[in-house]
Amino acid sequence: MNIELLDMSRMTIVAKQFIKTGQFVSELSVSPKIESRLFRFAPRDGEAPFETESCEEWLRELSRRGADDCKLIMHDELDTFERLDRVNGIPCCIICFYGDKASSWNKLWTLNPTNQKWSVQFIEIPVDQMHDKPVFSDVSDNMATLLIRIRELARKLKLSEFSFKFSAALKALQADLVDANIIRPTNRRLFQAATEAYVFGGEGSWTDVAKFAAAGKGLSGEYELLTKELYKGIALSLMYAVNEW
Repeated sequence: MNIELLDMSRMTIVAKQFIKTGQFVSELSVSPKIESRLFRFAPRDGEAPFETESCEEWLRELSRRGADDCKLIMHDELDTFERLDRVNGIPCCIICFYGDKASSWNKLWTLNPTNQKWSVQFIEIPVDQMHDKPVFSDVSDNMATLLIRIRELARKLKLSEFSFKFSAALKALQADLVDANIIRPTNRRLFQAATEAYVFGGEGSWTDVAKFAAAGKGLSGEYELLTKELYKGIALSLMYAVNEW
């Protein structure tokens, strides 16, 4: 899966767990590819600006300010997939809720060319108007059907690597025994399936190789439809898996 999206998912789980229990799951906040994080809170009336490089301190400040929930929010429909291979190209954020108020945590990734590790800034932006808190549904059945359909397309295109990826996602989704860790087994299955099925990116990805293979076989219409459905399925799977537990 795209590292930015994976990190946003993990950070949402870390934040939800801390808000629920006061427990900091440090192992989920660590990545060998991330050199540093900076959390920058928006200024509040009567309070000095606050920022920290400590994930645990970020969580404690969220709690101090009265956060009662966090959710990963993604766009589940995209007009183009071209941005997905770029840094900061994934349209997603973490929304933190404070009763009837909320704030959005947006990401900014910067690569250190010396060691090829990332520095990540999380920047808080207050949400002026907050409607009802979004609730997401279990999409396991729909995701399984979609994976079977797009796996068949990959086989028609003779793209065995992608057929294998979609089979792995389907197997993860249908596994009888899943180590759920913090989140529930159903959520864990969907998270793993979405991780396996994420084939978007630049050169050599599904949106590169399969697009041209489909054009060569007169299957562009089927490719476009199923690719859009795949992205939506991954987004809905992640938002249920990460948010609803």
